[in-house]
Amino acid sequence: MNDFHIFDEISPLKCLSLCRASYVPEFSSFTDEPLQAKKFKMQKWNKVKLNLELEHFYELLQRYNVDLQFVTPSRKHPWQMYTRDTAFVIYDTLYFSRARERSDRFGEIDILLKSISKFSPSKIIEITRGKIEGGDVVIDNDFIYVGVSNRSSNQAIEELADYVPIYPIQLGGSIMHLDTCFTILPKKNALIFRDAFEKKDLNHFSKRFNLIEVSRLEAHSMAINVLVINPEVIVMHKAFKRLASLIEKKGIKVELVDFSEPNSLLGSFRCATLPLQRLS
Repeated sequence: MNDFHIFDEISPLKCLSLCRASYVPEFSSFTDEPLQAKKFKMQKWNKVKLNLELEHFYELLQRYNVDLQFVTPSRKHPWQMYTRDTAFVIYDTLYFSRARERSDRFGEIDILLKSISKFSPSKIIEITRGKIEGGDVVIDNDFIYVGVSNRSSNQAIEELADYVPIYPIQLGGSIMHLDTCFTILPKKNALIFRDAFEKKDLNHFSKRFNLIEVSRLEAHSMAINVLVINPEVIVMHKAFKRLASLIEKKGIKVELVDFSEPNSLLGSFRCATLPLQRLS
């Protein structure tokens, strides 16, 4: 059996869980849930281009020798491509909640668990109270930041705290996930949208990281949702050239990839990947 191993956001990626967008609906036929549509407005997308962009992203990951573990697409679960939402690894254990904010995501976890059967089932824990998604979990060794957001509740986070020490961050119901407004980069840097956070959390982050500030428009366009491949390289949507330039000045290589279609669906590189192992 393989072991889960995630202690931070920047060590070299070894193994990821992913899913192709086989059953994402065509934009012309999609009607969102009223409450979700009111809070988070998806933009028009092209399904053919969406799948091409994902394949190019997968090819990039393979060039960096990342082991890709694909989840079997299910017609009943159109948003499986965002595997980060379904579960998350902290240290040597994978956690998940069956409760989900979106009704069309119920049951995704059972398909995902089948795809990672080579990992020890004794290191898989279900959070049974409330709801929690991986986009609200950002790991920095001894600090486990967990956002209380539209998709993760206080009850679930309190239960998670029975297993690992956490640093809860109140985001409110208008923020989808923590990683849409804060992401850790290599070399003690971080991307942040300041308006999403309380003063005490901003003070904490400013003491631990060199903060690269993101505008409201950039944040709403998923600029913060980047993926760190290793301590020297990140991947980012090619539209965010201003931020890419700032990041490269910190000595970090930025792989610019066209990810416009996943971004239109309100999820980017971090959302579309569930790291199972990093080398650290």
